[in-house]
Amino acid sequence: MSGDGAVAATPGPGAWSRRFLARLEALGVFRMEQLAPPVPQVSGLTVTAGSVGARVSADNGRGYDVWIELPVFDARQWARAEQALTDDDQVREALLDGEFPAGFEAALTRAGLSLLPARAEDLVLECSCPQWSACRHLAAVLGALAAAFDTDPFLLPAWRGRGGRRLLRHVAQRRASAADPQSPTVPPAPERPLDQRLDDFWCEGEQHRALLHASDDLAAASAGAAPEQLAPSGIMLRGKPLETLLLPAYEAFMD
Repeated sequence: MSGDGAVAATPGPGAWSRRFLARLEALGVFRMEQLAPPVPQVSGLTVTAGSVGARVSADNGRGYDVWIELPVFDARQWARAEQALTDDDQVREALLDGEFPAGFEAALTRAGLSLLPARAEDLVLECSCPQWSACRHLAAVLGALAAAFDTDPFLLPAWRGRGGRRLLRHVAQRRASAADPQSPTVPPAPERPLDQRLDDFWCEGEQHRALLHASDDLAAASAGAAPEQLAPSGIMLRGKPLETLLLPAYEAFMD
């Protein structure tokens, strides 16, 4: 989510805002009373892979920049997450309908992953203001972020590194692969012992040898035929047609 308009810092009644803020309180990095009025105005809230940024107004008329960072899942973790989402029928079908299911977080938990921050150390909280503790600007952005999760829950996986469209595409691909698995490949024929294939040791196998035989047959069928099948050129050399003079040379070349 990004935008230049002001965002209300007080979280709405949605489930994701409650879950997010409750998790932050449990980790000791936030207290709900920090959102008691008056709450600074938050603008330009942007959620990208691993990072949240926003601008917060200040009483002195200035503004401060706030950054909140969270580790993204690596490729293997996202593969586990997407497989867990695909394996859960209700979660999968809701996602493919464009909805963010309530069971999303539980599916990731079964894969050994946490959608929300799992430890205080997972979060990096920074503000450009001179206040080092109990920063109201950070609290305002956390409240605005919680409200944004209610508006668009797909911001949660986006913060972990997987945008909504890409996530849905991967889930759809996994479902399609499970519904139409590839037919098992036929194992190659065992290699013959060397003493049984001395005749084709220097060849590229049976397929290559067949191609060589076909080439020999074609050459035998056409040897000597080309000059004889040429239309009269009308060119005479020493009283003989050109194609007649070329015939011995062609036959010598084919030999």
